[in-house]
Amino acid sequence: MTQLDQLQAKIRTYLSSLSPKAIEALVRNLERAKAQADADPNIELVLNSALAILRKPTTHPLDTEGNEHRRGQIQRMFFTSLDGFLIDEFLPNRQEGRIHRGMLNKVWKWLGRDVMPTDVQLVLEQAGNAAVSGERVDGLVQALRTRSADAIGEALRRGEIDDREHRRMGIELGGERGISELRDIHKVFSSERWLMPFLEAMPDRINERRLKQDHDVLRMVDKCSERFPDHLPLVAAALVDRADKPSALCAFAGRLAGDDDPKVIAGSQFAPFVDVVMSEAERLNILAVDHRNNNPDPVAFSNALSDYNSLVRGIERDVDLTVTGKWHSRLADTKRSISDVVTRELHNAHTAVRRALQVPKLDDDGKLILDQTAINDAVRAVRVVNMVRHGSETFAVNDISKRTRQTVEQTLEIVTRSLITDLGKAKSPQLEAHQAAADVAIMLSEIYFGAEYADQLRRSRHAALAKAKTRAGDETAAATPERRLINKALKRA
Repeated sequence: MTQLDQLQAKIRTYLSSLSPKAIEALVRNLERAKAQADADPNIELVLNSALAILRKPTTHPLDTEGNEHRRGQIQRMFFTSLDGFLIDEFLPNRQEGRIHRGMLNKVWKWLGRDVMPTDVQLVLEQAGNAAVSGERVDGLVQALRTRSADAIGEALRRGEIDDREHRRMGIELGGERGISELRDIHKVFSSERWLMPFLEAMPDRINERRLKQDHDVLRMVDKCSERFPDHLPLVAAALVDRADKPSALCAFAGRLAGDDDPKVIAGSQFAPFVDVVMSEAERLNILAVDHRNNNPDPVAFSNALSDYNSLVRGIERDVDLTVTGKWHSRLADTKRSISDVVTRELHNAHTAVRRALQVPKLDDDGKLILDQTAINDAVRAVRVVNMVRHGSETFAVNDISKRTRQTVEQTLEIVTRSLITDLGKAKSPQLEAHQAAADVAIMLSEIYFGAEYADQLRRSRHAALAKAKTRAGDETAAATPERRLINKALKRA
């Protein structure tokens, strides 16, 4: 199995663990990201795997021969209605309506052990029975979720009047924050009958115009605010997940409140729509730091920074947060955090580029020893340097950004030209090594300077390579006995 096959298998395994709604949401996001100019080349791989799973003719994941597999799917099915509210990042400020995915295992174990063990066990047993149809198990899970709403609500009420119950629940679920997450889960479950149809009536993707000018989404949310005002944080959390430009929810909140004054919005019932935008800034900040520290993908970090920059610029264009202490403080905290991580990346950028542009060595068998880690680090660094120059105000790195750009530009221009020149002079077996170094240099130059400049470099590289091969052919011919005799005769003449 090739490395690509292994990667595809891992992707399919992970996607198979998601619900159909989660996969559909992923496909929407991937298709939107694919349309961007600097799209991740791996998007197509993940997108094709996701579409293949959605197109399978199976009626339901439960309709499989493996009864243990059916049992294992029960927990995922039970939490299906939460798909649009789940996030993977642990936010510094708990945001109502955004549920950390890690809570689901805790809640499931708590329900099955302390709250409704008999009900949970019955559904698991039915799922493990091959004689029970998938449709029947679907109904059992739905009924379990409905009963759990009452059971969770009763547990929460007991915790409010009994300190011991409250402490016990906190121990099981992760303290006050875990209890707050449980309240959100209860709110979704208890309102599922009207909330799910309401969200299904919403567009899958909501563009900026719809939030800032059109009236269809506005009317739907306005009616919801009249009937279910306590559920507006859930609606806000669902919309931020579907919005092409999440920052536009700030302007949307002003339209709902009837006034674009941030102070008026902050005092209205529509403040959660701005709250959730601040939480998105915090989420992207965490995501960017995680990508830099843990993700070997060279484009993930810069993509997260780009998303953060786009969000912040949109917020600051639409609303003056300086007059609102809470929102201004939350956004400022993310700016300071992301500025620190960008500064560290810029400090290392020039070194990363120089390391990647070194001519690789050959092993004892004459094969190239490519330092792919160094190349990936350079790709990430150049993408960050290039991106930050268009968002220096967001990242507050003007001075170091300018210095880094100058050194990176000079290094790319001088070293790339030098590598191409040396390529024309290179002899076998070093020709392949010089060609590899020149190719890396051209790739980095394309990221920073653009495709047109890179095309010029490729033409120069092609000419240099042809020159080197011609010289190698002449030297080979000169080494033959016939050529040596001719050269000897010429010298005597």
